[in-house]
Amino acid sequence: MKLLVVEDDPLIGPAVKAVLENAGYTVVGPLRDAAKAARLGAREQPDLALVDVYLAGGENGLTLARKLWEEYGVPSLLITGYDHRAEEARDFALGLLRKPVMPDALIDAVGVIGEILGGLRPSSIPPALELFGRPATRPPAVAARRD
Repeated sequence: MKLLVVEDDPLIGPAVKAVLENAGYTVVGPLRDAAKAARLGAREQPDLALVDVYLAGGENGLTLARKLWEEYGVPSLLITGYDHRAEEARDFALGLLRKPVMPDALIDAVGVIGEILGGLRPSSIPPALELFGRPATRPPAVAARRD
């Protein structure tokens, strides 16, 4: 599974990448900038984007996750220590992973999302992961490009 990591913390982003690569995932990023992440998401077409909700410089990870979904058909798993805005993301994100995230919880959460994307029902959900369910149907233009 190919993952796009968008995290503005210069310590957390590389750590997330290392943990996921060691677990066998292909990782694009980490990127700190929402505009660059959107361009890379369009070009690379990852299976999943892991997006920090609050990015540096006032950029909004929710806006990025919505754009990735609506314009490119890339689903997101939001990662944040602030989950009070999670309701806003139910139409375009698969779930929310709460920081701080331990490496095993990160791997487990991505595994669960992979099962869901593969059409399976996960047997257990890590405590740090809140699932939203599948986002709304892909926009017709995205569905035509991806199918």
